[in-house]
Amino acid sequence: MEKQTIKQNNTYEVFDSMGRKTHIYIIASNIKKAREEAKKRQTEIGTCYYKIIRCYNGGVRGSQLQ
Repeated sequence: MEKQTIKQNNTYEVFDSMGRKTHIYIIASNIKKAREEAKKRQTEIGTCYYKIIRCYNGGVRGSQLQ
């Protein structure tokens, strides 16, 4: 029996400085990678102050968003 490893993909949602949803979703393997991606997309977010929160809609097998 060969053991398969499944790469984990999590979905993170970006909130602006006022706590409002920006409807920007980032797919990354962990929070560190999500922060790096958000930093690249900072002009799309519209502010340098934002919060990234994990969405629980995919589990270990990843997100439904692609």
